[in-house]
Amino acid sequence: MSPDDDDDDWVGTPPEGRYTRDRAKPEFWWRQRPLSVAAAGLVVVVIVVILIAVLH
Repeated sequence: MSPDDDDDDWVGTPPEGRYTRDRAKPEFWWRQRPLSVAAAGLVVVVIVVILIAVLH
């Protein structure tokens, strides 16, 4: 591999493309509730563990 094969110094549009600010929708990510989903899953797991402990 020669020093001329360095792809880190190219300029221009990235291969995957980019969204401009007017097309980006940050409110989509603001509306996400990962903590509430994780908390609900944790509550379900705790209930199942308690049920197994009581019935076993």
